[in-house]
Amino acid sequence: MERKTPSLLIIAALISLITPTCLGEDTVDDVLKQQGPYTLSLELEFTRKNQNPLQRAISFLDWGTNGYATGFVVGEGLAMTAYHVVSGELSDSKKAALGFSHKDKLDVKVFVNGCQATVLDVDKQADLALLSICRSPRNKTPAFQPLPDKDEKLVLIARPHGDKMVSRGTFYGPYEFGGQQYWSAIIEARDGYSGSPVYNHKAEVVGVFSGYDWSRKLALISPAAKAQKLLEDYSSKVKP
Repeated sequence: MERKTPSLLIIAALISLITPTCLGEDTVDDVLKQQGPYTLSLELEFTRKNQNPLQRAISFLDWGTNGYATGFVVGEGLAMTAYHVVSGELSDSKKAALGFSHKDKLDVKVFVNGCQATVLDVDKQADLALLSICRSPRNKTPAFQPLPDKDEKLVLIARPHGDKMVSRGTFYGPYEFGGQQYWSAIIEARDGYSGSPVYNHKAEVVGVFSGYDWSRKLALISPAAKAQKLLEDYSSKVKP
């Protein structure tokens, strides 16, 4: 996934970054064993908003899945990803690659294992979205780490196209963007990593992968505290 920003190009799809000193294999294996099954492949279907009858007929015959991202289970029937994944907001280059005009406004449908997900709540400023999914293997919320330590080792688990991918990295520090505080990390990122969970060595959620700062070679991560708040705020609304 890719998105435009007012002052800086942030891309949630990069290849071949420098990988820092990493967690030991045993630690990574432990994190994968605990959290790997809860990482989700999100299939995205982008279509034009307000289509005329001919466009609707063409899209019905053609489009299908034309994008991928990642999410992760945060409770029974609940998943989290990046807001820009579900927003339909793409850069002009991404629109062109999918056959759209730069003027087109887009809708997006999200599917998990062939079942359409529903957006329940979002935090646009923090680039987070909470989804309702048909089935999930987890019935309790994950543990969150509100404040990582400088140079703390991290593990990102992604599942673009259904393929499990793992990146190891290092926490760098706070990052101010658009009046909001994000975390930054030196960590490898690839296309389809948007919305991926980032964990510490205890398999606690440090945050959600949001994008990348080309100029500083830093990954941007929406902090775990904001993800936890979005989940708790929604849960408080639906409690009987």
